[in-house]
Amino acid sequence: MSRRFTRTTEDFDCLVCGTAVRGDGYTNHCPACLCSRHVDVHPGDRAAACGGVMRPVAVEARTHDVILTHACERCGHRRRNRTAPADDRDALLAVAAAAATAAVFPAEGAFPAAGPPAGGSPIGPGSAGPRPRPRRRARAGRGR
Repeated sequence: MSRRFTRTTEDFDCLVCGTAVRGDGYTNHCPACLCSRHVDVHPGDRAAACGGVMRPVAVEARTHDVILTHACERCGHRRRNRTAPADDRDALLAVAAAAATAAVFPAEGAFPAAGPPAGGSPIGPGSAGPRPRPRRRARAGRGR
């Protein structure tokens, strides 16, 4: 059985903001702008040929850590990574706010034009409207 994680200690300069980053073997993104580079197939193996910039697209808070999701601008590959204590908290909040805004107010064209669907009913084609709620039956033994 092969290991899917290889600890690779490397220092790098961020492609996006130019920050000099000291790696510790687990570092995979810039702590200032949170961007990464698509270089791994499995974490640490440096086997991906893409090399595109991976931008942060989502932040997820869990019980003991915060997870950052990156998406590659070149090929669309997505990867989830733990954040580090050195990561800029304002940048993390900005990513979370942008993701929440995109979820609430999607880009134009993401949904069809407003109005009833082709069937004419606001519920759906062939529907006569919402169904009435079923009547509750009296319980047995209550004297009714």
